Amino acid sequence: MYRRFISNSAKRSIKKLPLTVRKILFKETEIIERNPYAGEKLSSSLSFLYSFHFSINSIAYRAVYTVNEEKKEITFHLVGVRENFYEKVRRLFR
Repeated sequence: MYRRFISNSAKRSIKKLPLTVRKILFKETEIIERNPYAGEKLSSSLSFLYSFHFSINSIAYRAVYTVNEEKKEITFHLVGVRENFYEKVRRLFR
């Protein structure tokens, strides 16, 4: 089982989500604690990241994270709705 960490940028993005979405988010991402490679590996300059997809009330959400095998840790970097999400991820990792 991996430990879950939330970066400051992810904390800020999670605070912007409605409370019901936040609760479901933490429930949905428990899958990643058991299997960190359940998310989709990104490509190109973001190939070190994984993206976990989930939907709530027909709204698509994404959570981007990294896996540290050595320490058995997962760090979430950004969470939000699908629209313009990957542009925000690119800006975060410039």
